[in-house]
Amino acid sequence: MVTGSFTINNEEYDGDFNLELTLNSGQTSQPPWNHKGDVYSEILLVDDTLVLVEVTQQDTNTPLIVNYYSKEEVNEEHIRSTLFYIFDLEYNITEVYDFLADNNELSDVYSFNKGLRLYKAQFPFECIISSICSANNSIKRWTSSITQIKEAYGKKVTINNKSGYIFPDEEVFVDIPEADLKEYGVGYRSSYMINSSKMILSDSEFHDTLDKMNYSDAYDKVIELEGVGPKVADCILLYGYHKREAYPVDVWINRITSYLYFDSKRQANNVIVDFGQEKFGQYAGYIQLYLFNYARLSGLMEKIKNI
Repeated sequence: MVTGSFTINNEEYDGDFNLELTLNSGQTSQPPWNHKGDVYSEILLVDDTLVLVEVTQQDTNTPLIVNYYSKEEVNEEHIRSTLFYIFDLEYNITEVYDFLADNNELSDVYSFNKGLRLYKAQFPFECIISSICSANNSIKRWTSSITQIKEAYGKKVTINNKSGYIFPDEEVFVDIPEADLKEYGVGYRSSYMINSSKMILSDSEFHDTLDKMNYSDAYDKVIELEGVGPKVADCILLYGYHKREAYPVDVWINRITSYLYFDSKRQANNVIVDFGQEKFGQYAGYIQLYLFNYARLSGLMEKIKNI
């Protein structure tokens, strides 16, 4: 048994970070990590080695205390790098803060989002299935469905007498009976998930190709998957392949953007997407994330529910 611990201090990354807020913000990379008391835990794959990681943080920008356990030798710095990637700590998010401050209509948005960062997928395939499951669905329901699938068909990993699961890969997922998927609450999306898995399996370079593509080309490729419309495509590209210019638009982002920029006159979703990407550029993904949370916490949702 290999064990260790380290601390990530605020001075090691630019901007703010709140672990709890980020994990529970509904981003479709995957469900939130397991949570018990003030400890969040997950199985990470680091250099092809499975590692149980437990992370605690008392408040925004306080130190992240990381304990890890593995059955094999593992490079501690690579665990740190993996966490920096998943929680986007490698990104200088102060640029987003400056953009918000420079636009009057957005100047108070960050006060409702302090510490919220992108929650990026460790496994892009899990993000694809999570995003398909999230379509016309509540956060509570899609996270429950994905968690049940992971526990039923994923790889169970037990380290230090504690167990976690790795989401099933495409080869395993494609053989899951649709009836089982429906039992876990995915409904009509079951066929989309299975057929998209088959499409991905038919292209051995699918994930690497998407990762290397620019946003526009990646969008054209991922939207070919069954059950993937414009909003789901942008979720996949933002959380699964870190295309920051993606601007996922659902009914609420449409209402919020229409309220702020179109005199409360409802626009077509494609108009909102084009506007968001042109207006916000490389910050579009973060602005979308922040606007939704801002509207939810500030009371704006109640004000715009009829737009």
